[in-house]
Amino acid sequence: MSNQLKCNGIAYLSVGVADMRIVEQLWIEQFGLEVVARRIGPDTELARLWHVAAEQFVEQLLLRTPGASAGYLHFVQFNQPGDPVRMNAASTDLGAKNIDVNCKGMPELVKNLQSAGYSFRSDIIEYDIDGIRAQEVQMPVHDDINVVFIEVLSKGFEVNFTAQGFAALTSFVVVVPDAEQEADFYKKLFGFDEILRHELSGAALEKAAALPTGTVLDLHLLGRQDNVFGRMELIEYKGIKGVNHFKRAMPPATGILRCGFNIEVLDSFLKHAEKEHLQTGPVLEVDLIFGKGRMVELVSPAGLCLQVLVEQLRMPEG
Repeated sequence: MSNQLKCNGIAYLSVGVADMRIVEQLWIEQFGLEVVARRIGPDTELARLWHVAAEQFVEQLLLRTPGASAGYLHFVQFNQPGDPVRMNAASTDLGAKNIDVNCKGMPELVKNLQSAGYSFRSDIIEYDIDGIRAQEVQMPVHDDINVVFIEVLSKGFEVNFTAQGFAALTSFVVVVPDAEQEADFYKKLFGFDEILRHELSGAALEKAAALPTGTVLDLHLLGRQDNVFGRMELIEYKGIKGVNHFKRAMPPATGILRCGFNIEVLDSFLKHAEKEHLQTGPVLEVDLIFGKGRMVELVSPAGLCLQVLVEQLRMPEG
């Protein structure tokens, strides 16, 4: 594949929220992410793209781990927010599931967050995948979003953390009906590397992720080998047919709504999409909080809404 079609990982996630102050308390004050950009009030450009009234937009925040070139988080507060995308969702239901946040010194960070009033789904677990040792714990947050903290204990996975000890977004976890088909889509269209593929099972996994006994999890981790930010983690629960939540991810719903990518040459991308028999929306000229340029939208095989923008991510203002 041409290098022009390779992107640096997921550029941003768009997340609908009911209260931006709660977002600031968690992602800025607790996690230490930096503000790239902020927009207050109606946004006619985003309204045109998302097919809602401009007055629905109260405030937008674009955040990142300082120095990260991918994995930004785009939070959007709605004037009249709908139900969360994953409201009453089971662990095995289809759709956007987790925002992964790498950290260091997990036991101490968990204690600090508990002292600040946050709760966790389970105790910290430690596991090994293909010789990589890691710790993990899950925390429910605003708008029915699930944050998964991961500390890689093995060498060779160092990353720049915030002063508070966090790095986000490292991986975006999506539950799909066919992980192999979905992975092939991202590898062909965006030139992603398959960093890891593994089938997981066992009591520790079932406890940590609230899974039925005997569940087998097929995991594909995609992205750039040289960039820990903005990776795509696809999960298929073998033998389980979860409820499909992809169609609920429509503004002004809250929770994870869109996944964005930056590319260098749109014409090459469109030709490749056509070759793969993928239907894209019209090419639009946009001026949005995360970038200005030409954009197209499309839907992954599983049903995740994607935005593809010919523009580099915005750098922090000021």
